[in-house]
Amino acid sequence: MKPLFKFFIIFILFFFASTANAFQWDIDPDHSEVRFEVKHIHAKVSGQFTDFKADLFFNPDTPDQGKVDFTIAVKSVNTHNGKRDNHLRSKDFFDSDKFPNMTFHSSKITHIKDNLYALEGMMTIKDVTQKMNLEFIFFAPQQHPFDTQKWVTGSTTGFVVPRLDFHVGDGKFLKMGVVGNEVDVTISIEALRDK
Repeated sequence: MKPLFKFFIIFILFFFASTANAFQWDIDPDHSEVRFEVKHIHAKVSGQFTDFKADLFFNPDTPDQGKVDFTIAVKSVNTHNGKRDNHLRSKDFFDSDKFPNMTFHSSKITHIKDNLYALEGMMTIKDVTQKMNLEFIFFAPQQHPFDTQKWVTGSTTGFVVPRLDFHVGDGKFLKMGVVGNEVDVTISIEALRDK
């Protein structure tokens, strides 16, 4: 057996073994959001990314076997201002032509208390990858009101991204007092799985 093929087989077996006791959930994109807010002089400007996807494996009974991989398409940024959105996509900020996606890959999920969990992983924005420690609330699954053959659950998390640490801007607009460094991010997810 060729070494590369052997490695691939081992990886697949390890992946499925590690998530064997975690349920796979599919994001409901019509009822999920990635929102952000950042200071602009005295006001705060809000927006969202409308194109995102995720691989979600989670069971509250075995959180350590869960897994979250999240990808956001940068060009989908929407602050309800076309000129501003194009500026955010430019080299001044995200440089979306060169760096089309932002990603998060979890490495550890632990239970804190009640329905609150800790999520560790690596976040990549542009050419920077950093470890992130987040917390999220997991809402108990229930039968979907419109489809009795599915379970529906939800989760929400909020965290701060220091944009300059990820090279989203060079500090020019921060020094001018126009755009803040700290970006408040809220991710609200509704997800489904078959019974």
